[in-house]
Amino acid sequence: MSASEVIKEGDFVLFVHRDKRWLVRAARGKKLQTHISSLDLGEIIGMEYGSITKDGNYYLFRPTLVDRIMKFERPTQIIYPKDASYSVLKLDLFPGARVLELGTGSGAMTAYLANAVRPDGEVHTYDINEEYIEIAKRNLSSVGLDRFVKFNLFTGELQEGTYDAAFVDIGDPWKLTDVVWRALKPSRVAAFLLPTYDQLEKLIESISGLFYHEETVEIFVRRLQVAKNRTRPQNFIAGHTAFLTFLRKTVKRA
Repeated sequence: MSASEVIKEGDFVLFVHRDKRWLVRAARGKKLQTHISSLDLGEIIGMEYGSITKDGNYYLFRPTLVDRIMKFERPTQIIYPKDASYSVLKLDLFPGARVLELGTGSGAMTAYLANAVRPDGEVHTYDINEEYIEIAKRNLSSVGLDRFVKFNLFTGELQEGTYDAAFVDIGDPWKLTDVVWRALKPSRVAAFLLPTYDQLEKLIESISGLFYHEETVEIFVRRLQVAKNRTRPQNFIAGHTAFLTFLRKTVKRA
């Protein structure tokens, strides 16, 4: 058994019991109190990730980046994995890429972007709220991705032609399409996240001569409940969270 597979004091551990999850640190003298039981968090130190606790109630898993992000401190709504994963692929990110993000918020999407461009890339994220920036810094630091991010207070000015991709999650992006256009390298992709039809229409009206509208999508996730002779869709569907619009920068402006 390698040391990397063993839970050490201070490590994050994801406890899973059926559809319930708890993200905690292994620590002597601390307890995990749930509706199921009370568990001494010192007892799991030295156990292997993937084990089951002695009482048989919990699986002990190494948390993924998604697990960690879903537990971020949230002053704002965060982007969900179903939207983030599709966006990362559509933006054509790669290690070493430089990415522009407008609308840092809690830093969830910042983390996904940083993870995709490390170890040589960098995310330049901007927000108008200093409190959000400080919270995002803490969140990114907690998952070890802050060193791939530059946090900035947005003043309206950006470096021109320097970014390989852009992700925009602000309330009125149609006011900044020209700014995003100038910041992107030619032919590169910009993704915009918008919750309403009205915002979506205003965005598309603003891109004439700047971007090619590749697509706008809405992503749904339907999980299945799997059991012999009783497999069926779950009642809950992860439905509308936002519309995602993907634009490609054109060289000539009409």
